[in-house]
Amino acid sequence: MRETINAVEISLATAPGRPDRENEDFAAATSRAFVVLDGVTPGPEDDGCRHGVPWFVNRLGLSLVAALSATETAPALCLAAAIAEVAASHADTCDLTRQTTPQATVAAGRIGRDSVEYLVLSDCSLVIDRSSTGDGIEVVTDDRVEHTAAHLRRRALALPEGSPEREAARRRYAAEVGALRNRPGGFWTAAADPEVAAEALVGTIPRDGRGSVAAMTDGAARFVDVLDIGDWPDLMKVLADPGPEALIDQIRAAELADPDRRRHRRGKISDDATVLHIRSV
Repeated sequence: MRETINAVEISLATAPGRPDRENEDFAAATSRAFVVLDGVTPGPEDDGCRHGVPWFVNRLGLSLVAALSATETAPALCLAAAIAEVAASHADTCDLTRQTTPQATVAAGRIGRDSVEYLVLSDCSLVIDRSSTGDGIEVVTDDRVEHTAAHLRRRALALPEGSPEREAARRRYAAEVGALRNRPGGFWTAAADPEVAAEALVGTIPRDGRGSVAAMTDGAARFVDVLDIGDWPDLMKVLADPGPEALIDQIRAAELADPDRRRHRRGKISDDATVLHIRSV
């Protein structure tokens, strides 16, 4: 989908990681705001919520893009308000105290006349391309989740695919990561506690009509940091032309070419992938 609004061109694409599973990503944009969310796939344990991750990310995404579009409130405060609003909407029917309650990672921002304010929480990425002004490309991502129990993750990925040893190592990794989710010393996601919004990475970039910004889930960032298809400038060139759908097509082709995950070690063969590209910022 491609649309031009007030001299800002917005394009986006999203695709589920598997055809038999609902896409747990969310993306939306207006002339003043953009939001990308990556829903955290639940484990086998009961998360205490009757609604599920897709319901949660859609509610949170719509609330956040509305707040960013309609107010001048700082993006982190908008995220806090959106989290609180969604939590209030199902607190009577669901147990939101569980650490596994539905949650999401976030990349979002507000497009002003002279600047773009942005926010990133957990492993969504924001790519700022100001190469036309000589400032190059800046990538903003919250890498605390990557550092959480990294030694266990490396150990699991090094073991043979499908082996009992790898499965046991994967379970140990998942358990340790889960224990550090939304905890000091661990990493932070948008769940039921609005105070986590204060942990987001925030910033402001000038807007002069010669740059672009891309917000994406880690399934789209695989182009660079997992599948080695290209670097960040290559990714931004694909987004500019032929566009976001082509980027996801290249990712899917690389994943299909490595079904055993031997060349590119990764937890999932294919992940939900979403990217939103805004030009002339």
